[in-house]
Amino acid sequence: MEYKAAMIFLCFLILGALLVILQTTLLMPSPLWAFAPDFYFIFVAYLASRFTVFQALILIYLLGLMLDVLVGTMLGMSTCLCFAGYAVMRLFAGKGAFKDYFYSIPLISLCFFVLSGLVYAVFDFVYPDQLAPWSWWKMGLRTLTLAVFVWPVFRLQNMVYSYAANAVMPWKRLKVRDNARRRQT
Repeated sequence: MEYKAAMIFLCFLILGALLVILQTTLLMPSPLWAFAPDFYFIFVAYLASRFTVFQALILIYLLGLMLDVLVGTMLGMSTCLCFAGYAVMRLFAGKGAFKDYFYSIPLISLCFFVLSGLVYAVFDFVYPDQLAPWSWWKMGLRTLTLAVFVWPVFRLQNMVYSYAANAVMPWKRLKVRDNARRRQT
């Protein structure tokens, strides 16, 4: 059973890297673009609902490092948002809010909006005059864009999860089966 968990972890590490690359290179012409989808937050929400704490925290740490290296507007801001989002989503996932699909889209959107505001407030306090000014309509557009992309990204992650969980590993095919007929000869 360990190979299945390792396969799922590896597939989601690759998927997380691809989502970060897609978000930071193709879908975000500038860090202040209002229609940039935040795939990392959807990825974190999925990790909170499906993965164990240890696996999810490692994936979130690696994802936060990738985001900080690629975006780098304020080092640590993406990682803080990822960890805070995971903590809040894990709290709601434990309460059963992710069991029904209709609760997940507004829950993820609301958490993103509130946590973005909190992270912005903390970094504005720590690094005054270095952040772009807060804009309610831009954050509303980013939250709406996030809500639009929740369903397709969750479907993609469900497909990857089921593929990784049911994938036939090469070493399983190479394993010699114990056959009673072979033992008799």
